[in-house]
Amino acid sequence: MIARLLITVAAGLALAAAMPADESVSRGSRTISRLASVPLNWKLPSEGKDFQVVRSKAGVTFYCRSDRSIPLLSVRVVVRAGAVFETGYPPQVARVTARMLRESGSEGMTVEKLDSLLNYYAGNLDIDCGPDLVTIQATIGSDQADMLIEIIAKLLARPAFNQERFDYVVQRIRTEEDTAAEDPFYLCGRKFQQLLYATHPYGYLHSADGLEKVTLAEVQRYFGDHYGPAGLALVVTGDFDTGRVLKKWEEFYTGHPTAREIPPPSPPDPQDHPGVFLLQKNINQCSIYFGCQSVARDLSDIHRIHLLNHMVGGSSFASRFTQQVRDREGLAYRVDSIFDTDVLGRPAFVARCRTKTDTTVRALDAMLWIIDLFRDGKIGETEFEAGVSGLKNGFVKRFATVEDVLANFLMLTILNRPRSYLEEYQAHAGAITRVQLQETARRYLNPDRMTFVVVGNVREIEDGLKKFGTIYRLSEAASASRPDRQPPPGQ
Repeated sequence: MIARLLITVAAGLALAAAMPADESVSRGSRTISRLASVPLNWKLPSEGKDFQVVRSKAGVTFYCRSDRSIPLLSVRVVVRAGAVFETGYPPQVARVTARMLRESGSEGMTVEKLDSLLNYYAGNLDIDCGPDLVTIQATIGSDQADMLIEIIAKLLARPAFNQERFDYVVQRIRTEEDTAAEDPFYLCGRKFQQLLYATHPYGYLHSADGLEKVTLAEVQRYFGDHYGPAGLALVVTGDFDTGRVLKKWEEFYTGHPTAREIPPPSPPDPQDHPGVFLLQKNINQCSIYFGCQSVARDLSDIHRIHLLNHMVGGSSFASRFTQQVRDREGLAYRVDSIFDTDVLGRPAFVARCRTKTDTTVRALDAMLWIIDLFRDGKIGETEFEAGVSGLKNGFVKRFATVEDVLANFLMLTILNRPRSYLEEYQAHAGAITRVQLQETARRYLNPDRMTFVVVGNVREIEDGLKKFGTIYRLSEAASASRPDRQPPPGQ
């Protein structure tokens, strides 16, 4: 059977090589089109049959699926307490609060004791603050399930915040950001975020800006306002009993913040910031970020956005960016695009590239040429069909693990989407037409609206970059877009 499959694939590849190349489609699309397309027969899991959703007395929601095959417990906690909720607080308070949870311990359990227990029982507990959500990820052997539930419940109810741990966390964040900014690609992304989102909390991501305004009192206030039961949800998978987990949670989740309605997230200012922003560094390569804010009109629009990004630069080896910019022209070490619609603020289209200094202009030309292909409707039928097939079949990867399945249903609640969004996703993706793809590209990918940031030895290539927009110069030390920044960069 395997030999027959290999012969079939080899024959398909040989046929693809023998036929004349169609320059209107990528090599990956031509190859995929020669291979057999087997539709995926897959049914979405359902609540009650495949997993349980239960609520504690305080109102915390649990998404549970037990599997006794491996003696391991996994818990993912999602808290609506990311940066997008910082309105009325100093910037970075969401990040500091999340880090304080991990670095402070709880009443009756110091962080040193917590770490000692996790190390002894080969468990782990990590906390991350994203743009919208704080995520706690923890695992341990199922024989210590009660202990892990106790640790998490106490952290989320009665953390032991104090000034010493606060000072430690703030210094750690500063050091980490200083170290990360030594990577020009990371620094480029930071400057791009600052320009795109300005004073919105998204503009402070990937930097230490604003940390000096955060105090221990503000952290305690933010925790009390955003870490109440209404903002929590747990995804529990592995070897456990749902009734016992809930019982232990009720036992230890006491003295928690008052249950209150979660304030709505603050949307960014939709104003565009077009131009070419340059940051000089004496290195032999350039990092590029460009894009603009966008807003999906409805769920049907979201499917078109996903297909557009999938085909432009979001699908790795099958995307136009990879096939043209990296493989065919050899212009980039790394090139891709992002269009994340699963955000509570305002999403953005982001294109990224890392290339040699002397190929920077050519790389930008190639990426914008690809965008124009989609805007002008010059994508061939074969490539279009391959893109639709890839998006539809790739959807199943969102449910690769039991935890992924439950997290998808949790996100429906957070993003206020109906179950039909998941049930009908593949059907909606398959119904997209080439005309709709072109309309979506023209609506969301307008180069005249885009912010371009280039970090590298830009003095050598500044003249060539002028055709992409007005030139501005950035300082590595100063924030790219703040009310109290240095005087506006000269043209």
